[in-house]
Amino acid sequence: MVIQPKDLSSNLELMKIYLIALMLVLINSFKLSAQQDMSKYKLTTSFGYGVENNWGNTGFYVGLAVEKEIKKWIVEVGVDYFTTNIYNSYKDNPTFYLNEERKYNTIFLNTNIQYVIGSENSLFNTKIKIGPALKFYKIKTLLSAQVYVFSNNSSGLFPIVPGTEKYYEKKGVNVSLYNGFSCDTKINSNLRIGVFLDIYSNQILIEHFIPGLNATFKL
Repeated sequence: MVIQPKDLSSNLELMKIYLIALMLVLINSFKLSAQQDMSKYKLTTSFGYGVENNWGNTGFYVGLAVEKEIKKWIVEVGVDYFTTNIYNSYKDNPTFYLNEERKYNTIFLNTNIQYVIGSENSLFNTKIKIGPALKFYKIKTLLSAQVYVFSNNSSGLFPIVPGTEKYYEKKGVNVSLYNGFSCDTKINSNLRIGVFLDIYSNQILIEHFIPGLNATFKL
């Protein structure tokens, strides 16, 4: 069964226009600051496991970002990848079919502004993040199939009759609102390690909910 995403509100459509404009401003600011001292730049790598709530998939999440600190604020540009190719289970609607193929993969290109509580020399830091993200997504899920009702399969799943399955597939691009929260601790002068929570919103308020671990290095 296919779960249809909720319709977008008019307010969210206006927010998308605003976020696209904000993204262009932030990218331009980041490009101008690239002519300054590279020692003030940092690289953040992240790894997490979370859910996307339109279709009920769980999956792994990896990210890479470059940030530039300006006093208590940080401008960051990054790329994040959410994939069910490694492991995928239904969160809300477990599958009943043996060897059903289902995938949900997303790439986010995000630009955000962060407010920092603490400093690079503090033992602990907290960051609050917000900004637009360009989302590229690809979905594949079973639409219909004939199955063998009686089965001795130990998994308890119904085998699909070969050649009868039909899949729903969709890919596209949209703009999401990115919100993030992270806490990290100082390991040495060049490395900080912490935890994060990333939330992406588009068709619903919490479309992607992803906690995980991150590490930040000075360049």
